[in-house]
Amino acid sequence: MKRVMIVAVLACFAFLLFGSKTLLAGEMDILLSKLVEKGVLTPGEAQQIKTETQEQVKKEIAQGKYSNLPQWLQTMKLKGDFRLRYQNDHSKSSSINQSRGRIRLRLGLESKVNEKLIVGVGLATGKTGDPRSTNQTFTDSFDKKPFILDYAYAQYSPVRWAALTGGKMKNPLWEPGDLIWDTDITPEGGALQLNKKIGSNTEAFLNAGVFVIDEQSSSDHDPVLYAIQPGIKYMLSDSVGIKGAVSYYNFSNIKGNALEYGSGTNSKMPGSTTLYRYDYFNVNPAVEVGIKEPFKALGVNVPYLALFGEYVNNINSAVKKDNTGYMLGFKFGVEKVEKFGDWQFKYNYALLGRDAVPDILPDSDRYSGKTGMKAHEGVLDFGLGKNTWLGLDYYYGEQLKGNFGQSQSRPASVVQVDWNMKF
Repeated sequence: MKRVMIVAVLACFAFLLFGSKTLLAGEMDILLSKLVEKGVLTPGEAQQIKTETQEQVKKEIAQGKYSNLPQWLQTMKLKGDFRLRYQNDHSKSSSINQSRGRIRLRLGLESKVNEKLIVGVGLATGKTGDPRSTNQTFTDSFDKKPFILDYAYAQYSPVRWAALTGGKMKNPLWEPGDLIWDTDITPEGGALQLNKKIGSNTEAFLNAGVFVIDEQSSSDHDPVLYAIQPGIKYMLSDSVGIKGAVSYYNFSNIKGNALEYGSGTNSKMPGSTTLYRYDYFNVNPAVEVGIKEPFKALGVNVPYLALFGEYVNNINSAVKKDNTGYMLGFKFGVEKVEKFGDWQFKYNYALLGRDAVPDILPDSDRYSGKTGMKAHEGVLDFGLGKNTWLGLDYYYGEQLKGNFGQSQSRPASVVQVDWNMKF
């Protein structure tokens, strides 16, 4: 009862001093301090009232009911991250040993238009038009760095378990590793995502999309990707879960066209160095098994272990060889690095035949984003504090023998040391 009366008194003070305006945080602190000085409140009671008031304001803002802010502003979410990187690239075949400093800054904004419609916009550093990198490299001219549109989309959810997205979007397709998709790629087109529980421990999902790959001024048909990905998540127990999916990708109208930002490793038409020889029809099964406290019985404190793998096959009958790929890997430590002392180690081995997938897609850091390669990757992340961590990433890749008319493996390595910050 005492606290109710005190809150009422604070409300009266707020109305008399500030009219219809909401009591600001600093003004609330002053009033509470005065009441503590007068002996009306104890310090503990003042702190409790302050905390309860802050929580109530947060709740009203989240619900779009805070009267002193426009509703569109209350439903807006702003987030971002900054990465500072040292990178060393070394190629034994050409004796290249290059060290670089790099930065990446990304800002994302999401706003609810209404209960069923969301608009998202993202900006990032990077080279204009490069779909597989948002890095900016330090240069000796101290030049200004461009800030580009990373994504811009609208997402409509007619029901809780379905979403329709249109525009330039974050990749809606699931992949346990990055065998096929570089994580910086933001596809352009339309997507459908369905996600529904079908039992107490089972969840089914379906991702599908139609994405424009490239606009061809010299062709009647632009290269387009049609993708569908049914999958399922199943909890075998409270500590063991499995997620799997089978994807089908139809990359149409690639044959006979030139694609910008390719790695130059897919087969080309006879007599051409730019026109692609094949279309790509990919079947891609993938699975990940997650285990909480996997070594508890042995007395080893490891919070999480995941084993993952995927396979890809270009089933185009015109492609006679070098049309498959796979990735096998694991990660253990914490499931997500969030605070000081958290750590996670990840390893994967990847192999891609020359014509397994279009060479515009694979991770640009793994053997320069090329197909016709095999590579190891090891990653160690260590938490430095809340929302900040240090990462060490090492790639070692080789060209597959017999590809591109070469007999040598042409090894290359990349070392990346990252300081990551989220806000």
